[in-house]
Amino acid sequence: PEDTPAPAPSGVDGFGVTMLYPSLPGGESWALADNATADKRFDPQGTITRNADGSWKMKSTKVRMSAFPSSGYDAKQIPTYDRDLLASRGYMQAANDWKNIEMTGFVKVNAVNNNQDNFAWYARGGKHNDNNSGCEGSSYKGGLHYDGRVRWEKETWHVSYDQAPYKPATSALKGRWVGFKAVMHNVPGANGGEAVKLELYLNDNADKVSWKKVYDMTDDGKWGGDAQHCGGSVGAMPISWGGPIATFRWDNATDVDFKWLSVREIQP
Repeated sequence: PEDTPAPAPSGVDGFGVTMLYPSLPGGESWALADNATADKRFDPQGTITRNADGSWKMKSTKVRMSAFPSSGYDAKQIPTYDRDLLASRGYMQAANDWKNIEMTGFVKVNAVNNNQDNFAWYARGGKHNDNNSGCEGSSYKGGLHYDGRVRWEKETWHVSYDQAPYKPATSALKGRWVGFKAVMHNVPGANGGEAVKLELYLNDNADKVSWKKVYDMTDDGKWGGDAQHCGGSVGAMPISWGGPIATFRWDNATDVDFKWLSVREIQP
């Protein structure tokens, strides 16, 4: 249901930000390091600079900042992109791929070219390019638009999108800090398989603790669909497997500050 309450908070992360779900004991986690530019598990794919208040700045119209599990990313370690095999195996590269996760980031838009564009926190795949017929580029993308709207997108492969409807979540983002969380985790499906629960949360005043659920949906295999392009037997099958890259993305914002980024494997 759309109106399920936010889960009871499960403590705070290393930045003091409320964790909505507890971390999986022994599970993967990553957080933006104080020496972020030297972190081998973080690839901002662009120049980031430190602000006086400790946050970071990115000036680019196309941002894809990647976080990797402890085992890193290596396409040569991915034996198959066949969707049925990935679903049965549960992961793309390794058993500790990002799968059931809570992704968190705090952002401040200082300058924007297109107010209808967005931030997107996404995972459950690897690199998004045309290699291997685009089949490494699977993802669920949780979007926060600069005008305050939110939605989920399902990218069955790169580039093949299906979009959930927009919902209003807040006022325009420019000039203020907001916290944004995307949560994805597998749940039992109605027909015995796996479904994927997709949730978005907003910390509108950026106080680290006041989180409001702004989107709640489940992909039970009836959304979108052309997984056959990558060997899937059912076009609309959920993206139920883990992937080696989690990405903090935004486009058409020329000056953005960010802080307190994290990705954690959770216990839903």
